[in-house]
Amino acid sequence: MTETIHRPGQFVWREILTPDTEQSVRFYGEVLGWKTETATMANGETYVMFKVGETPVGGCMKLPMAGIPPHWALYVSTTDVDASVRAATAAGGQVVAGPMTIPGMGQFATLLDPQGAAISVWRGEAGDGARAADHRPGVGEFCWEQLNTTDVKAAANFYGKLFGWADAPFAGGSGMDVFSAGDVQVASRMQAPPGAPAHWLTYVIVDSLSAANGRAEKQGGKVMVAKIDIPTVGAISVVQDNVGAVIGLFEVPKN
Repeated sequence: MTETIHRPGQFVWREILTPDTEQSVRFYGEVLGWKTETATMANGETYVMFKVGETPVGGCMKLPMAGIPPHWALYVSTTDVDASVRAATAAGGQVVAGPMTIPGMGQFATLLDPQGAAISVWRGEAGDGARAADHRPGVGEFCWEQLNTTDVKAAANFYGKLFGWADAPFAGGSGMDVFSAGDVQVASRMQAPPGAPAHWLTYVIVDSLSAANGRAEKQGGKVMVAKIDIPTVGAISVVQDNVGAVIGLFEVPKN
């Protein structure tokens, strides 16, 4: 019998909620080289799976209601969705959606932290899949998440209560701290720029930032941050896609 493996406290899925799935599929196919596979959900809606080769890396679905801006939704594994919802509300967060069950798949809820950043919790019936401690994602795969928040201390307190995350200063400095689930580093945390709301940002590995930035602009996106070098780590850019969702790109250092 195959063992069901869960990785509580770790990011296990990302999906874009978009007003136009065809436009989003086109954009990410051209910019990141993602292929797609479609499936019909229990409610009759179409769900698009982004793939690198035969490996699913993310999802794409139409925004569920008017008034919600396009965005990348990020899912963290939990042992108990109901318990996570209670922990979040007790720590000052809000419930946006759920808990909801997707028949045959699992249960989720979407939350807002006290500063207003959205995060989702997920408990999959089939587990999250194993991942080696030394796993290194490749080009086209998600590789990191960052919380840009208006109150770094309050955010550390909230996510510590919600997921049991510990936090410590990033070795490279720059005012950045790193969240860890057990011995696995899962995300970074920084003060949001003045005037910017609290938000989560997810990153995908690209072979070349300049080339990927150029493809994004060609496909109707906007480069918000062209390049930031992170010593000993790599370089990042931030792009707004053709429907208005924001995503980070990461270039691994060339040897």
